[in-house]
Amino acid sequence: MPAFVPPATTLLQAAADDLERDVLPALAGFPRFRTRVIVNVLRLLTRELALGDAADAAEHARLQALLDTDDDDLPALRAELARRIESGAADLTDDALVRHLRESLREALAIDSPAWTAERA
Repeated sequence: MPAFVPPATTLLQAAADDLERDVLPALAGFPRFRTRVIVNVLRLLTRELALGDAADAAEHARLQALLDTDDDDLPALRAELARRIESGAADLTDDALVRHLRESLREALAIDSPAWTAERA
């Protein structure tokens, strides 16, 4: 990408900020609601671009260790863990499994709904 083009996260954030600051206050009713949805989508995409690759890499490493495999296919690893949980082959009291599930949830929430992962005072 040319050096003069800002990163996608910067462009998405600027678009969301502009809509929220300059457009949203001028709207009412359904157009206001739709614009709020668009702002939320832009912010979610910004977080996905900023955090998604690291979250996937961390989940991948945890799943490889948990499942004792070197499989590189993240969707297949997720499916295998789900299969083991569903079949009862996974011990739901296993500390490593519980840590993995909690960390995966925390990573997903940081992207999808960061208010849920914000530090509580």
